[in-house]
Amino acid sequence: MVQSRLNARLRTLNIASYEDYVLKLKKDPKFASEEMQELINRITTNKTDFFRENHHFEFLKNTYFPEFEEQSKAVGNKSLRIWCSAASTGEEPYSIAITVYEYFANKPGWNLKIYASDIDTQVLNTAQDGFYKADRLEPVSEAMKQKHFNKHVKADQIYYEAKPHLKNLIEFKQINLLHHPFPFKEKMDLIFCRNVVIYFDKQTQKVLFSQFEELLKPLGFLILGHSETMFGISDRFKFLGHTVYQKKT
Repeated sequence: MVQSRLNARLRTLNIASYEDYVLKLKKDPKFASEEMQELINRITTNKTDFFRENHHFEFLKNTYFPEFEEQSKAVGNKSLRIWCSAASTGEEPYSIAITVYEYFANKPGWNLKIYASDIDTQVLNTAQDGFYKADRLEPVSEAMKQKHFNKHVKADQIYYEAKPHLKNLIEFKQINLLHHPFPFKEKMDLIFCRNVVIYFDKQTQKVLFSQFEELLKPLGFLILGHSETMFGISDRFKFLGHTVYQKKT
């Protein structure tokens, strides 16, 4: 996989072999400082869809937001902070933004912010643009498309662009999940980290879950992907089902 993804890059750089490429990265600091991000961008996996694993968005809408709203009323704090830690090309953070907007749009006084990050700068640029071919929005209903996206036609191709009310909810930034502490000045109410930790070994997962626990507010939530688990790795969260976890008190 790494070889196939780097073939074109080696041709562009006129480097004859992978061994020569690695040697140049090791011995030429200037080249390495400029090239490492390009290398990361080429070998990261960026599979994503709008409303992928839709039960998580149903959980937000039907369970988490109503309970969060009631708790917030009790303490007089109308602030919600969500971190989408593997934003890829943006489908996940915009799905979160749609869900947030649908629930809170007619509830005044709320301070809402979604942080969306990825290690890959190219996919982050796509996410920030919020511009997608029509087939990418197949999971989104026509009513939702009209409400949350502007339709464009270019060279007989249909595109959809996220409307400002979605973009204004999201702040994009590059973050490497292995670099701690995370660059936030405030604690999070909920963190999405779906289909990421499956690529990490158990010790790395343990450290990452510990960092998430530190960043979350008391009783904050962490949502993982369908094939991921904390079992045998971290005892700092309570399992609620469907890869939804809550920070213990």
